[in-house]
Amino acid sequence: MHKKVHVEYQKELFMFKQVSTIPLLLLQMYEVR
Repeated sequence: MHKKVHVEYQKELFMFKQVSTIPLLLLQMYEVR
């Protein structure tokens, strides 16, 4: 039970990180040009 919750949390965290890195990458690309 606890382990499953932890895995779900990890997935959510991973998705959040990916979503939050996309704007940063776009920003960097924009800065480079």
